[in-house]
Amino acid sequence: MIDETRKELRDYAATVSENLRKLSDETDRLACFVEDLLAYRDLYDTSIEGMDERYKRQGDAYVLYEDGNLFVNAASGAVPVDDRVKRDLRLYEYAKPRLKDAFYRLRYCDEMWFFTTETLACGWVEYDYIGPNLPERIDLTMVHPFRVTRLDWFAIVNPVNNPEREGKWSSFPFVELYHQWVFTYHVPLYDGEKFMGAFVPHAKIDPMLEDSIYKGKAKMMAIHDDGTLIGMNEAAEKEFDLETYKFRLWDEPSAKVPYVRNELNLMKNECEDFHWLADGIKWQNVFDLTILGKEYTILKERIPLIGMNLVALLDKE
Repeated sequence: MIDETRKELRDYAATVSENLRKLSDETDRLACFVEDLLAYRDLYDTSIEGMDERYKRQGDAYVLYEDGNLFVNAASGAVPVDDRVKRDLRLYEYAKPRLKDAFYRLRYCDEMWFFTTETLACGWVEYDYIGPNLPERIDLTMVHPFRVTRLDWFAIVNPVNNPEREGKWSSFPFVELYHQWVFTYHVPLYDGEKFMGAFVPHAKIDPMLEDSIYKGKAKMMAIHDDGTLIGMNEAAEKEFDLETYKFRLWDEPSAKVPYVRNELNLMKNECEDFHWLADGIKWQNVFDLTILGKEYTILKERIPLIGMNLVALLDKE
């Protein structure tokens, strides 16, 4: 039973890792493509004639919605939308086919976006269900101070924190702007030596669990390195009364941060047995543990890219 379950976990981890790599590899390629747009912008038609008919004014923002609101190209208005900004938006429209392809082809991709420090945003996303709820004057660089996601898109990969210009995964799972349970992958954008912004596609967690612990017949959990309980399968839910994230709409976006960091974190659970579980998987792949008076053999397989551990809890024989 132990050997069979360990192989299951390894296979699950391999599947999730491969899909994460596909997302990160494609994002790296997309970032190179946009950097080429910037480097060779003179070769592209960036005429702004007719843009005012295609784009909408939302307060100070200047926004293009296309393909049923799936493609969004926008300037927030934090920088005045003059002819220079319009030409930048026109240039970024050439990324649309590549963004669309990535959105539909990558299993975990929920949104494929890039943002610039001047708050230009270009992406392929199912925006029709959230667009009407956004404020008219949204400064995309202010999402972090607003505590919407608790992640600053640029801070993770800006020149100070990431001089190597490498792509980096978010350091913990979080609930995005409205409800999705995600990780993000950040890739810096440069125009020559000038830092321009970042690609920040969302990687949905639910299909990661569908590819892994949800398939398992044994009791299984997905636990982040920091102790956050990312999910449990049906067998584990029947045995353990633990909070896991389910779809919900948020009246107060800032409430999502303490929810994830406290209510979902096993190290905050009243039962110290779960503290031992969260702590034990940091150092061991196989160990015995008593939880709520019952003995288990704990097996772990880690997914290094996102710091997610696939954990099986086998009844002690």
